[in-house]
Amino acid sequence: MTDDLFREEAVKHRTRALFGEVILAGPISTWIITGLLALIFAGIVCFGLFGTINIDGTATPIWKWAIGSST
Repeated sequence: MTDDLFREEAVKHRTRALFGEVILAGPISTWIITGLLALIFAGIVCFGLFGTINIDGTATPIWKWAIGSST
């Protein structure tokens, strides 16, 4: 018996789904929340890099103050 278990058309139909195109799509609210969080994070990083704090009359960059460097 050399007949296949399934018809050739059925096998082609089933395997076609394995080679389809993958589309990563999410709700628009997910993209908005992700964008807002990225902007907030970028703002915090910029504030830490470019902001200064006044301690005893001396302006110290926030990043130096955060790591404990007094000079």
